[in-house]
Amino acid sequence: MKCVVGMSGGVDSSTSAFLMKEHGYDVIGCTLKLFNNEKADASVRDARSVAKFLKIPIEVLDCTEDFKRYVIDYFVDYYRNGKTPSPCVMCNEFIKFKYLDEFRKKCEADLLVTGHYAKIKRYESFAELHQGASLKRDQSYFLYAVDQSILVHADFPLGNHESKSVTRTIAKKAGIQVAEKPDSQDICFILNNDYISFIKQELKGIFEFKTGNIVDVNGKILGQHNGIINYTIGQRKGLGLSGGPFFVYRIDAERNEIIVSNKEKIKAKKIHLNNTKFINSPFEGECKVKIRSNGEKIRANISYDSDQQCWCVDLLETEYGAAQGQHCVFYDGDKILGGGEIN
Repeated sequence: MKCVVGMSGGVDSSTSAFLMKEHGYDVIGCTLKLFNNEKADASVRDARSVAKFLKIPIEVLDCTEDFKRYVIDYFVDYYRNGKTPSPCVMCNEFIKFKYLDEFRKKCEADLLVTGHYAKIKRYESFAELHQGASLKRDQSYFLYAVDQSILVHADFPLGNHESKSVTRTIAKKAGIQVAEKPDSQDICFILNNDYISFIKQELKGIFEFKTGNIVDVNGKILGQHNGIINYTIGQRKGLGLSGGPFFVYRIDAERNEIIVSNKEKIKAKKIHLNNTKFINSPFEGECKVKIRSNGEKIRANISYDSDQQCWCVDLLETEYGAAQGQHCVFYDGDKILGGGEIN
């Protein structure tokens, strides 16, 4: 059998390629060139080096134009408008898996493999997405919007690994040269995690983030902010306000205002979603949800509001700071049902 492995030059995807080869697959590597900077160039070099070591062919696909459109421009636009983007969700839905699956079809391969920490359960005509064994490393939250037609051909060899150390141990024993390569702790297309400078550079000559008022929910001016790009829903630290404690309740990009409140006010109760997607069939009823990737799963009711013409989430447990632009993902145990963007 033949498989295509998405190889980023990191230890996870490299180990996945090694494991698939060990399992007897005819492995073809595929690296996506997503953007142009030294990080991207280094990733391509590492991926080529690992492929050479594993004695597998590899092809590099230029995705920079689509990545700019669907991820970078989206990322910048959301911050400009006071929203909190989730670039990994967008990349997985519109770039990574679509490009890799097209390459899989071109190669007439049976499986599309990546180094994500998640699990796929395949049946005759459909697939289910499940959380990985390592909840600390689990990446299923970022995969909920990947289309069923792609998931049914996908495989994640690291899904059963209890920790990243298991992956590194396998890579070391195999002699893979990136076994000790550090994890990427920042947004892949931004150097040194300085997203503010990146966004300002992208908007140079087009838009400038200006200082403005910090107000309470009644409109009373409490202080000044140094640009809405520096704030997110639920934020408490760095507001520079006396009294309180205050939390960011809303970001009004049109008025260039940060609205703050007490903690009770930022408690999320009902969430409306945009672009809701279900991995299998639509679901209504009680399940658990996450409203941020590193958040806890909490009980909620999912329903479709025909008046608002959108899916709604009624939270049955306390959660704070639902940020517009982030994603609410639905779970049935460790199975991912779907999700949508918080509106």
